[in-house]
Amino acid sequence: MKAHLVQKETGNEDLGPFLDRAQEAGAGLVCFGELATSGCLYEPREVATLESHLERFRMYDLRIMVGLPLKTDEGLRNTYLYYHKGAHQLYHKINLFPPMNEPGIYAPGQHPGIWETDFGRIGAAICYDLRFPEIFKNLVARKVDLIFVPAAFPKARINDWRELLIERARESRCRIVGINAVGDDGTNVFGGTTMVVDPEGNVLAQADEQTETVLEVEL
Repeated sequence: MKAHLVQKETGNEDLGPFLDRAQEAGAGLVCFGELATSGCLYEPREVATLESHLERFRMYDLRIMVGLPLKTDEGLRNTYLYYHKGAHQLYHKINLFPPMNEPGIYAPGQHPGIWETDFGRIGAAICYDLRFPEIFKNLVARKVDLIFVPAAFPKARINDWRELLIERARESRCRIVGINAVGDDGTNVFGGTTMVVDPEGNVLAQADEQTETVLEVEL
C-alpha cells in the first residue's frame, strides 16, 4: 500500500493540502506526527473537538493517522487517531515527557495502542514512549504487524531518535515507522528524520532534519 508520511512544520496546522495530495496521488494511507493538528502544548488550552476533526476526514477516501490533543472525561490526552471510512480508533500516550510539561497538561493513557485495520493489526506509540522498551514488547506480544511512532522530537536529541527507532525495530523484529516534525515553535526546534526501519534495523526510507516534506513509501 502506498503511504504518505507527512513531516510537517510544527506551526502548520493545515492538514488539507497533505490530504488532498495523498488522495490525488492514490495513496492508501496518510500519516501525520504527534499533535499535528495543534503543535505542542506547553500550557493547557482549549482544543478542537474530535467530531470537528472526523467531520473533515469524512471528505477523504483515505486511511488517516494523526496526532491531536483530545478532551476526555479524564482530562486532556495526547492522542493518536486512526480513521477510515467513518470509523476511528484512538491511542492515548502512556509516557508523558516532563521537560515539555506534558504531565501538567495531559492525563496519561492506560492501554496499549493496538488498532485492527484492513491492512493488519497495527501498533502505535508516541514520541517519549520510544524510550520504554516494554511498550514495544507488549505490542509485539499482542501480534502487531507494524508499529507507528508519531513524534515531536527535538533536533537537539535527534540522534537518539534515529538510534531508538533502529533499536526498537531490532528488538521487536517488527517494522517501525517514525513520523517527526520540523521547525521552531519558539520553545523547541524539531529534528525531522522521519524514517521507516525494517525488522533487521535497516533504514528503508528517511527524510532530512529540517524540510517540511512528504515521504512516499510502500507499506
